[in-house]
Amino acid sequence: MKIAVLGAGSWGTALTIHLARIGHEVLLWARDPQVAGAIESEKRHPRRHADVPIPAVVRATADLSKAFAHSDTVVLAIPCGSLRSVLDAGPSSSATRRFVSTSKGIEPDTLMRMSEIIRDHHKHSPVAVLSGPTFADGVIRRDPTAAVVADSGGIFAKEVQQNFSSPQLRLYTSDDLPGVEFCGALKNVVAIAAGIVTGLGFGHNTMAALVTRGLAEIGRIVRGHGGQARTVAGLAGIGDLLLTCTGQQSRNRRVGEQIGKGRRLAEVLAEMPEVAEGARTCLAVPRLAGQVGVEAPIAEAVVSVLYENVPAATAVEGLMTRTLRAE
Repeated sequence: MKIAVLGAGSWGTALTIHLARIGHEVLLWARDPQVAGAIESEKRHPRRHADVPIPAVVRATADLSKAFAHSDTVVLAIPCGSLRSVLDAGPSSSATRRFVSTSKGIEPDTLMRMSEIIRDHHKHSPVAVLSGPTFADGVIRRDPTAAVVADSGGIFAKEVQQNFSSPQLRLYTSDDLPGVEFCGALKNVVAIAAGIVTGLGFGHNTMAALVTRGLAEIGRIVRGHGGQARTVAGLAGIGDLLLTCTGQQSRNRRVGEQIGKGRRLAEVLAEMPEVAEGARTCLAVPRLAGQVGVEAPIAEAVVSVLYENVPAATAVEGLMTRTLRAE
């Protein structure tokens, strides 16, 4: 099938390579014309996975209208903070267009999930969400990988499952669209916390406690907003959380590590080649928790360290000295 992939970062490029390998005709949109030109002419990304050849069938463009015209199936691999502006610049709503969102975040100002932003622009278009423990490098290397694709009715998700799966990428379906999206977004905040405790020099005891209590925090918010407990216990929940909190390739964990070592957020983000979504999403989490009357102490601690100049060690002490209670 024809597929348009919007976003030529690490994940968008990896998905493009995967989809082309399994026989699809892919057009990759890059915001930077130089990146699009290099991919088109040299079949290599000049900045991401530069040592990996891109299949010859892949085309690239910096023209958003050409990308939307290529196919009615559009994969969105765009940083969450840019999604709305890209959709604003794209064509008007089309009832025949289908979107697969791979962005993991919450819009802090509106508290909207990415599928809700897409529906803001394309009210009648099917939207599916692809999420789970998937580092881009592993997909490119053909490491056996599993993820989940969700939509509210299950029909489009099943089509994506059939067309995107391969012996190297196994997709499961879900009808828990909000649960999958919240898990994907909230785990990035816990991953920053995991990086902070690593940067502070704490060991495996601390990491195990943080990941476990982070999962509980995610679960409270997911269930409060209508998501399913089984989603939290699955690939989009604990699977993605484990990968992002422990994997050295995690951008969110890397931000936390630098913060734990005493650096400032602005300085760390300025050096990042790609977006660490948790640094923005963390601002939304306490409000999401408040909407449904649950606690989010880890997210609150991350916000206090990143944006309120609270020392990382002080924030950890605050978590450890909260009122004692049953698990």
